[in-house]
Amino acid sequence: MDNQETSPHENQHGREKEMLSEDQWTEVRLMGRMGKPIKQIARELGLSKNTIRKILRGGKQQQYQRRNKNPGILADFMPFLVERAPDVYYNATILYRELKEKGYSGSYSTVKLSVRPLRKVFEQAQAASVRFETPPGHQAQMDWGSAWTNIAGQRVRVHIFVLVLCYSRAVYVEFTEDEKLPTLISCHENAFRWFGGLTEEILYDNPRTIVLDRGKDSARLNPQFEDFSRYLGYKPRLCQPYRARTKGKVESGVKYVKRSFLPGRTFLSLNDLNEQVRQWIRNVADKRIHGTVHEQPAERFLRETLQPLRLHPPYTVQICQVRQVAVDCLVSYEASRYSVPWKYVRQTVEIQERQGQLFIYHRGVLVAQHQKATGKHKVIINSDHYRGLFKKSTLGKPAPDVEVRSLEVYEELAGGGQHG
Repeated sequence: MDNQETSPHENQHGREKEMLSEDQWTEVRLMGRMGKPIKQIARELGLSKNTIRKILRGGKQQQYQRRNKNPGILADFMPFLVERAPDVYYNATILYRELKEKGYSGSYSTVKLSVRPLRKVFEQAQAASVRFETPPGHQAQMDWGSAWTNIAGQRVRVHIFVLVLCYSRAVYVEFTEDEKLPTLISCHENAFRWFGGLTEEILYDNPRTIVLDRGKDSARLNPQFEDFSRYLGYKPRLCQPYRARTKGKVESGVKYVKRSFLPGRTFLSLNDLNEQVRQWIRNVADKRIHGTVHEQPAERFLRETLQPLRLHPPYTVQICQVRQVAVDCLVSYEASRYSVPWKYVRQTVEIQERQGQLFIYHRGVLVAQHQKATGKHKVIINSDHYRGLFKKSTLGKPAPDVEVRSLEVYEELAGGGQHG
């Protein structure tokens, strides 16, 4: 082979095959996984589209290395590494453990060094992501922050609720003592009243007050928060895991509050703090020329097309009572007991009371519903909850679907006696 210099695009079936490095091979696979088109990958890496296409179709790494280069101990595992790394957020410890299970015999440091360029490509792509702009009235973004400040002469940590209208960049800010669900819902209602309406959807990160469980392609929302969003008439949307950058507008808003409003101020009380921040929003935040949209948020707000607030009472927040299901398939609530399907014995459930009804949830799924007992020391039983647990001969005569029994009668049932 001569030493004449040749560009990667020359002799695509010859020299390019020799000159493509391990890092380039890795970048091609990762950029393809991120959804970039072949033409763009070829342009950014200075390679031919045929080569990009061949790699993305499953070409092995060794084909594209210099012939005099040792492919290394990780060569056979690179396709797995490239595909798996984004799923575990480029965590070398997790990848090393999984590679060992697949037969990898090298060191952790080798894996760590190999993950580094993958992470770099990902971070570069994140930094270059196109800013997502929304039409008027379509979306808001919400996030929490926290900060230390001076209230009544004491250094106090406060929580910061921030909701930003994505089109206008108009902002609502409220300082609170916690981030619990009742506080979260109250802040939402205050924000909607502040704006005089609400957007079609609101984008959230994945806090436990909103999301009980998050998979790769699905999420299980807190049933009470989901009920709240339906009551108000908007759709909650969630950021993809590890992609909080999609919530950049509100994160910038949190930073803006912490850097522009709080420094140098003191407050008499939490109410005083919130009164001052409302004045700051009116006089400063909404009147500044926003660095991205190059207009005042107050001016753009005039073009927002918010949904009007519905004429109904404020949402009633139901505090969940957490209980463990006893071996008799009952949970206690306000001095009475209620049945739960027997398969939930010794498991934790949540009880909510709404309009005289008790709703019992297990991991966000409704498993039992009862009319609340009138008076105390009653046992409310749905016989279906015991189906398959006792023999019919033990229970005696067929019972109605739901019965209210005194504790004495229930003790007879639980002890195996007949009930007529």
